Amino acid sequence: MDLNDLRRVMKAAAEDMETKAKAIEALEAADDTNAEVLDVAVVAFGEATAAFKKAQASVQRAEAVEAAKAASATSETEGTSGGQAGGGTVPAQVAQADNQGADTGLMVAALANAGGNRDAAVAALEEQGHSGIAATLTGASQSAGGVLIPRPQTDVLIGLLTPKVAVRKLGARVHDMPAGKLRKGRVASAPTAGYIGENAPIVESEPALDNVDQDFKTLTALVPIGNALLAHASPSVGAMVRDLLLQYMALREDLAFLRGDGTANTPKGLLNWCLAGHKKTALANTVAVVEQNLRWMVSVVEDANVPMLQPGWVMRASTKHFLASLRDPDSGAKIYPSIEASNTLHGYPIATTSQVPNNLGGGSDTEITFADFSEIMIGDDQEIRIASSTEAAFVDTNGDTVSAFQRDLTLMRAISRHDLAPAHDEAISVITGTNWGLG
Repeated sequence: MDLNDLRRVMKAAAEDMETKAKAIEALEAADDTNAEVLDVAVVAFGEATAAFKKAQASVQRAEAVEAAKAASATSETEGTSGGQAGGGTVPAQVAQADNQGADTGLMVAALANAGGNRDAAVAALEEQGHSGIAATLTGASQSAGGVLIPRPQTDVLIGLLTPKVAVRKLGARVHDMPAGKLRKGRVASAPTAGYIGENAPIVESEPALDNVDQDFKTLTALVPIGNALLAHASPSVGAMVRDLLLQYMALREDLAFLRGDGTANTPKGLLNWCLAGHKKTALANTVAVVEQNLRWMVSVVEDANVPMLQPGWVMRASTKHFLASLRDPDSGAKIYPSIEASNTLHGYPIATTSQVPNNLGGGSDTEITFADFSEIMIGDDQEIRIASSTEAAFVDTNGDTVSAFQRDLTLMRAISRHDLAPAHDEAISVITGTNWGLG
């Protein structure tokens, strides 16, 4: 039998235990129960318990074998593809990228079913044959704020979040802030250098220094999950819950990292870190105006002696398609063929997000942000805390209040803490383009 068959056997054994236990309870509650009949029922429960433990042991052995195969396969691949020969130090990894983080999804689903009770969620995962995930969740800490997802699973989830968040995707530097605050020194004005004559004294040069302070801002994302979905505990359900969690967190992070104003306990985004001299408004969308302003965005950053190690663009998808459709009025040739060919503009990669507005200026104006993302720092506590409720309500994207109880939903609240700041504000430029998404 394969692992899924063994899990089904274990689940059936658990259900048989439940049936035998209820039979004993019924006999004990009766006034005229025969002692011999009760003894037989107790023996039957003992046999059912033994059958469950045997099935559980089989599942755990099969899971161990599967994990060992995954580890050895990874090690063999590393050893034969120019990686670490022998692979002795390569940790076990999920064989298929699509399944990464699915264990976290199953943890979240189990916690939702258990009303946020970690021990009950662990027991449910054990009963459903996910003893490996249950063992991981056992070590998770629990408090009034919910259950803290264990660090290895959180690292995987944050890794999966990176390509979904524009600022992270383009190469912003992520670092731990274990104490909740970080002060990073930076050069405010660079030292000078010059030539001197023979035996002349070296001219003194003192650079000006200041600090960039970061402290945690708490991101909370409400993820509604249908209870019918939570009733199942398959890897595919775990992947679906994982994707819901990532989707809601990514959308909110994009909005904060791009346009947050730094008030009301929110991060200050790139727009508000950008210097006044690095912002412009383009009042037309002709080829000449677009090209002039895009060139200006790159030039104003590069002229500020920014290293340009990880430059990139952030814009709405509609703006990217508008730029890709621009043609030379004389020849009809595409102005920016690289957008469709390699998702780059003037040689720099593009990230799109719906969190860039397209209704600025009381109309249809939108923004494009250019930055050297090697200069953008994200301080992250690398932790995600999960809590659940079946009674709470939430406001959907249409602004309507939705009752979780009425819709048979469970609301999962995911909490993470981070902040954003540039090492140098000069590394950012922003254009507000009039009708740059309509053509």
